Amino acid sequence: MKKLFLLLFFTVNVMSDITERDDVQAFIQNTAETTSLTREEIKNFLIDVEFVDRVIELRNNQPETTFSWNRYRNIFLNPQRVNKGKDFVDKNFALLDKIESDLGVSKFYIAAIVGAETTYGTNLGGFNPLDTISTLAFEIGSSFWQRELKELMLLAKNQNINPKNYKSSWAGAIGIGQFIPSSYMAYGIDYDGDKKVDLVNSLDDGLASVANYLKVHGWSEDASTILEISLNEQFRDLKDNQIKEIDLPFKVNNFNTSIPFNSLQSSDLSNEEYEGQATPLLVYEGTTTKLFLGFDNFHVITKYNRSSFYALAIHQLAMAISEKFDV
Repeated sequence: MKKLFLLLFFTVNVMSDITERDDVQAFIQNTAETTSLTREEIKNFLIDVEFVDRVIELRNNQPETTFSWNRYRNIFLNPQRVNKGKDFVDKNFALLDKIESDLGVSKFYIAAIVGAETTYGTNLGGFNPLDTISTLAFEIGSSFWQRELKELMLLAKNQNINPKNYKSSWAGAIGIGQFIPSSYMAYGIDYDGDKKVDLVNSLDDGLASVANYLKVHGWSEDASTILEISLNEQFRDLKDNQIKEIDLPFKVNNFNTSIPFNSLQSSDLSNEEYEGQATPLLVYEGTTTKLFLGFDNFHVITKYNRSSFYALAIHQLAMAISEKFDV
């Protein structure tokens, strides 16, 4: 009995400390003033929070910024994931075809995104969004993640669910397409017609919401995504470290870089021409240095995950899956 009392005392004391922290108190006050949530509802959510140190570790070691292109690419462009993508499209072809017709987004890019995010819905994450987002909101003091925490609480209230019952990534991303709460609320759509947006249990809603996200951010059926072009000889043997150190008048592998063909030619990277502007992607792939150009739809994918490597991997996975359907 004494041990039980001490355990209960310790547990309550820890939980009480979370809601009594100055920054948490300020969050409760602000959220009560700016949303439909009451102070009592907010506290009831926060009383269950457990900070997760692993979240901070993962945030600081993301493969998009720490891996070489070959290592990053091999996560997604392996035979198992490509074959599973083919099977996923086969199984859900009618649904994906309807979404493509309704929203104008290629079924193969939708499949590639959910393939990369959750291995086609088979791995929705090993965390829960309440703990992960609270950790990011308060342990690193992020105003962005405090806004996401508000959105999560509103989502949980609307869905009448304990947010700890969601599975999520380390960043609190939910469902087959891994939407953070604000994206869930803004871009999630009811595609199965049951009058609720359910990105966890409804495959229709989950896949259509991925397409809707891309459409809202400017995806165009007629726009290019990524093209490989020829690379001039003096750049053909560059490895990863050499690519990072290359001295050019613009940054490569940076989705904020957007240049016309004459800028590319003046740098001597390539002599090829193209219309409009593009992002140069110079990577060491396999045993070869390659040059790709990212166009409008490439930039749309970087809205989903702000990484040039991610967008290039999604494009290549989509192409690899689509090739399985070529006759």
